[in-house]
Amino acid sequence: MTSRKRLLAVFAHPDDETFGAGSTLARYASEGVNITVVCATRGETGQIAPGSDATSEILGDVREAELRSALKILGVQSLILLGYRDSGMAGSEDNKSPLAFINAPISEVVRRLVGLIQEYRPHVVITMDLKGGYGHPDHIRVAEVTTQAFREAVDPSVSPEGVVGSWIPGKLYYHVFPRSMMVRWFRYIKETNPSNDMARLNPSTVGTPDEEITSVLDVSPYVELRIRASQSHRSQQSPFDMLPRELVLDALGKDFWVRAEPSWDGSAVETDLLAGL
Repeated sequence: MTSRKRLLAVFAHPDDETFGAGSTLARYASEGVNITVVCATRGETGQIAPGSDATSEILGDVREAELRSALKILGVQSLILLGYRDSGMAGSEDNKSPLAFINAPISEVVRRLVGLIQEYRPHVVITMDLKGGYGHPDHIRVAEVTTQAFREAVDPSVSPEGVVGSWIPGKLYYHVFPRSMMVRWFRYIKETNPSNDMARLNPSTVGTPDEEITSVLDVSPYVELRIRASQSHRSQQSPFDMLPRELVLDALGKDFWVRAEPSWDGSAVETDLLAGL
């Protein structure tokens, strides 16, 4: 691994970078990869965790500061904020705000991301999965626009504007959680905290079927670092706060990915997102 390798990571809200792909970012940062994190919103409408001093009026500022702190712990130096407003959970009034990320013109967001791909020249682009994890509209939208931006950078003929750039990224990945892991998590939460919203989710519809996962990274050396970075996001409740330490350590020792581009041929599961580049 050399410092010439570059990775662009695109997320919806502060904390997505740590709660989801934090160990992957820490691993590649430690290996000298140049990482740029792009965050679409400042998480202004997130639910404030018990015990936090944040208020709805200052939540965006608080979460941006938490994001910067977490990235510093993970070893990531470069952050770009796109400046859209958090759209809120599906069906909420926040969905209707004209400033909400989901209401921004898709072509505008894609164009901005294509520009960032050309500026930062990543070998690999990573983002959230197209189902949005648990279906958050911003998660879904960030995956959609990142996918479209990647494809336009690779093949300008798919762009309505036919923009030709000088850099073609190598691979695109979606971060996922395997369904088998989700089943274990929800079973525990249902038994210990049945009133929690997560206890009412159907694990058969959450997460990615294990057989669809194309890439599994050993990130066990970075688990404690990821836990520390998660603690930076004090205004938000970590999903791992509801789990016993043994389940947390089991869950965080590996990061799971689906390679979207180029499509997976069903061969051996990858162990390095930058392999072959």
